[in-house]
Amino acid sequence: MMDRKWLGLLFVGAVWAPNAWANDFRAEMRVNGLKQYTVDTYPATLRFTLTATNIDPALPSELLSAVNPLVKSCTLSPTPPLVLPAGGQATYQCEIQVESHGACLSLGTQDTNPATPNNEVTFTSTFGITWDAGASQAGTNVLCLPQPDLFCDDTVYLSTASSSPEGRPTAPSRLYIFDAATGTLTLQGEAALPYNALAFNHFDNALYAISSDGVSAPSFIRVDAKGAASVIAPLDTTAPRSAIWTAGAVLKDGTYVGFEHSTQRLIRINPRTGETLSEHVVSAPFPFQVADFAMNPRDSQLHAFNNATQRLSIIDPLTGVATDSPVPARIDGMPLVNPVMSAAVVTRDGELFLYGAHGPDSNRVSGFHAVDVATGDLTTLIKKPVPQLANGAMCSYYFWGVPSPQPTTRDRGFFGASESALLECLEYGPISLGALGEVSTLPGALGILWANPAIASNNRRRTPMESLKVRTAREALTAVCNERFFQTPGPDLSTLANPDSLAPERLEGLRQLLERHNHSGKRTAIPLRKRIFAVDPLRAIERAEEPRF
Repeated sequence: MMDRKWLGLLFVGAVWAPNAWANDFRAEMRVNGLKQYTVDTYPATLRFTLTATNIDPALPSELLSAVNPLVKSCTLSPTPPLVLPAGGQATYQCEIQVESHGACLSLGTQDTNPATPNNEVTFTSTFGITWDAGASQAGTNVLCLPQPDLFCDDTVYLSTASSSPEGRPTAPSRLYIFDAATGTLTLQGEAALPYNALAFNHFDNALYAISSDGVSAPSFIRVDAKGAASVIAPLDTTAPRSAIWTAGAVLKDGTYVGFEHSTQRLIRINPRTGETLSEHVVSAPFPFQVADFAMNPRDSQLHAFNNATQRLSIIDPLTGVATDSPVPARIDGMPLVNPVMSAAVVTRDGELFLYGAHGPDSNRVSGFHAVDVATGDLTTLIKKPVPQLANGAMCSYYFWGVPSPQPTTRDRGFFGASESALLECLEYGPISLGALGEVSTLPGALGILWANPAIASNNRRRTPMESLKVRTAREALTAVCNERFFQTPGPDLSTLANPDSLAPERLEGLRQLLERHNHSGKRTAIPLRKRIFAVDPLRAIERAEEPRF
């Protein structure tokens, strides 16, 4: 899970009521119009609005002071003390520029919460007003998240566009991360442009695509980590405006290549400027229908599935010459029927994967497939529906010195559902959990990962201490497996060796630390070379043994 920091701001308003003054105020505070606001793109502007309202229906009220350390750089005008009529308000506004994630976190220097830091760190800054009889307050929160970045790893990105009644791409276009272990698509965001031909550039760790709908002039665009699109330049091409660009890839030198399926043009673009470097018509002495392709780092050629001939096809990105495999591909040992492979990705190891569907119209089968580049044959890894107008991208090259992805971790659910990952973890030897015991078998490990913290297998209710041991043990086991399986060092578990460390407060602190660690790298992809596909939690639960502490 991402590192998260809450910035809490409290606005305190009050009145003093000697003589005929009312003594009822309501304090309100908003940041960018909201009670809770998330910052994950920098620089950012935080607009604070603080309001004190005299809620007495008949009498005036006197506001004596208004103080907030966070917004002390702003002039609170009109300055208290001041008298507000019945129903009257004093509204103060202040803007704070936040240049970076670190600057956002630094706003929490007014922290008054002794329980922090923790998994939901809350920083409290008080905006207060006093009077003879007491005080009143209100608050708002700002969540400071690191700006999401893209890294050259095994993350599979999938973009989709909406479709018009005529079948043309329309906005919005959506960007997803595809988890090959579970087959899930996690939405990152959307763009108000219809785009396709998505590709990952290893030079700047950015996504590029072509926006085209067959009506408006096409554009070369950049897609950020949250799915938003920005136009770099109009697409300089000889293709007609009705052309729909469907496939994209990035070559080793960082240049982008795109493909238009109706005119079969192959265009090469400078991604920094959007300048067209070359344009060819694909030379293929056979029917050629390609929905997507990917650059294979092993041979510097574009690899695609030719839906027209049901063969793996290789295209020279510099000349546009295409070559089909000698024989039609087979899928899971059987001939393909009416295949449509919508998305293609290639790993840095040269492994090709396709996301698509095949079979008769009455029984279409969709999924994620591995491809034998020598024979062109497909093996189904996951059966999952394919979104319309889908396109894939991932990093196919890695350059030393570019930003590295954060270490990979997964939570207990992953290891509890993936027996192959858990077995690899156990191959290193027994896992010592100190005073909580030792794990050496697959059923024993599954038992800890899937144990119910509230009720034992014999339906006996666990005591609070027993429940805490269960929750701590499964996080400790998960941390060890993250270190063994992903080579991501985990927190020190030596304190578990001492029975005195099992005091509830210390054990709960360790559990929270382990949980944060096990969630810290969830956005990083599981390497496809790990061959973790189609995990099955139900099968794992059936084999789990009740743990004994």
